[in-house]
Amino acid sequence: MGSRNLSPFAHLSFFAVLTLPCLAQAGSPEGIDGPDQDPLIANGSGVGQCAWPTAVAVSGGGGLCTGTLIHEQLVVYAAHCGGGNKTIRFGESAFSGGRTEPIAFCRTNPDYAGTDDQGHDWAFCRLQNPVTDLPITPPVAGPCENTIIQIGQQVAVVGFGQTLQGDTGTKNWGFTTLLAVDKPGNKVSLGGVGTSSVCPGDSGGPAFVQFPDGSWRTFGIASTVSGGCGGNGTHSLLEGALQWIEAESGLDVTPCTDFEGNWAPGPSCGGFMAQPQNQGSGSWDSWCAGTPTSSVSDVCGPAWDEFDDAKLPTVAITEPIWGETFAVDSSLDILVDAFKDPSGYSIKEVRLEINGADVASDLADPYGFFNAQFVNEGVYTMVAVAEDWAGNIVESDPVAIGIGDAEVPPEPEPDPDEGGADGGDGGEDGDAGTTGATDFGGDDFDGSKEGCACSSAPSSSGTTPSGWWLLAGVGLLGLRRRRARG
Repeated sequence: MGSRNLSPFAHLSFFAVLTLPCLAQAGSPEGIDGPDQDPLIANGSGVGQCAWPTAVAVSGGGGLCTGTLIHEQLVVYAAHCGGGNKTIRFGESAFSGGRTEPIAFCRTNPDYAGTDDQGHDWAFCRLQNPVTDLPITPPVAGPCENTIIQIGQQVAVVGFGQTLQGDTGTKNWGFTTLLAVDKPGNKVSLGGVGTSSVCPGDSGGPAFVQFPDGSWRTFGIASTVSGGCGGNGTHSLLEGALQWIEAESGLDVTPCTDFEGNWAPGPSCGGFMAQPQNQGSGSWDSWCAGTPTSSVSDVCGPAWDEFDDAKLPTVAITEPIWGETFAVDSSLDILVDAFKDPSGYSIKEVRLEINGADVASDLADPYGFFNAQFVNEGVYTMVAVAEDWAGNIVESDPVAIGIGDAEVPPEPEPDPDEGGADGGDGGEDGDAGTTGATDFGGDDFDGSKEGCACSSAPSSSGTTPSGWWLLAGVGLLGLRRRRARG
């Protein structure tokens, strides 16, 4: 295979996945069996303490793999590494030292079709607790950011895979070059003979690229290698997995862009890992304290706090629509469109009010409140409230629905003097104009935990919003259900 003159993406059936059998006990990595291979991260080197700290060992479920912390509460790895019970270890060894973090759950991409399907080789584990003390390496996302992914780009690969010396489970790294970029196929090829590349045990590990602001960002997930260990490695592009990851995890993992990839930074767009290559700071006892971080990001537009605070967002409830009626005890999905002005601040959160009571909030686009349960007959009026990072607050036009035999009044004509979904004039203190919503007052709905219970996703910080809407269940963690834009 290695002697053939193959294109980087030809003869995919000859590719080997990079998982290693995970047979060793902690402290005895030499106990892992495997074929003789060239050194892992071929032509690379070992790392010092706290170097490349977001590259983590993913073990359990039959094999040793590598993963990456792309959000303070989420690690990505490869689907072919499997799901089930995983151990996530931060450190320089897959089997000892460093730190381990408990897992809430893991998911593998159900559309992954096997070895030939590198472009869908995605999986993740959501951590029980956010890792707030370690700078993350978030995904490259959006049409502006991903222009850095091109043939000839220098990138770093990191993994815990096998070496000639048999010391599997030690973190290694190397610098290499992108050989081919197939964005429609959602994959890239890198490495090759004489340069750094990947080997068994590196499955799921990161390909990092450094932005001009010094920040390291994750763009690849190691999938297969051709031509033997250290040959041409194929990584799936992480960007292709982002909508699925956000849908399944309930987390917003793109701090600088919105759901459609547009530049929409908030305060968390910045402060990413920016240490010089293979240099560590601090120790794992302190979560690698002193690791350099980037400044507030402006690589694709203004920094989050440099937008025009006079430009207001827009917000509208798209489902249900005015006048729809539903049976008592119905469970509804309430969908909201909220957009920043191109020159305005990004949206901080969208809240849902029902008959004047604040019942739920959502922190990530696309916005929605799912499994809202209406248990009493009556008319219910809903308003979505969007707040941006400048403190501007705008309200949607109201939407009234009927539950049971309740009759919904006709929709009022828009009042040109009201701000409505366009936000009014914003006011001196940044408060937007509001609509003159009619008080239709559903029976027994007074904000006292009766009438409706709504559920939204957990916040991106890992905390759960307070409020009685938690009475409605949407699964173990109340996960966000994403939807495609039309």
